[in-house]
Amino acid sequence: MYVCQWHLDILYGKQGDAVRAMKVWGEEKMASSEFRRAKSTRLLCGHVGPSASHIVDEYVFESLADFEAALQGMAQPHFKPLSDALAPFIVPGSQRWKILRILG
Repeated sequence: MYVCQWHLDILYGKQGDAVRAMKVWGEEKMASSEFRRAKSTRLLCGHVGPSASHIVDEYVFESLADFEAALQGMAQPHFKPLSDALAPFIVPGSQRWKILRILG
C-alpha cells in the first residue's frame, strides 16, 4: 500500500477558495477517473509548524500501478477546467508529489 500526497502552497488568504476548488475537482476525480481506486482520501492543511497555506491532498492506493493509472486519467479534457479553477491560488513551483510505502 502507498500513501500518495500532493503537496502545494496556497497564496495568503486564499485557502478557502483553494479548498472549495479542490473539493469540486476531488468529487469529479472519484466519479470519473481511476482515482476511485484509492482506498482512502483526505485533505490536510498546516496547523502547527507548517503554514496554514500548505495543503496536502492525500490518497492511499493498493499499488503504484493504481496511482499511475489515476494520474493518467487527469489528462482527460473535462479535468482541465477543474485544474484551471485551482491554478490561480497555487504558489508557483510549490506543488510536488510525495509517495510513501506503508509498512506492515
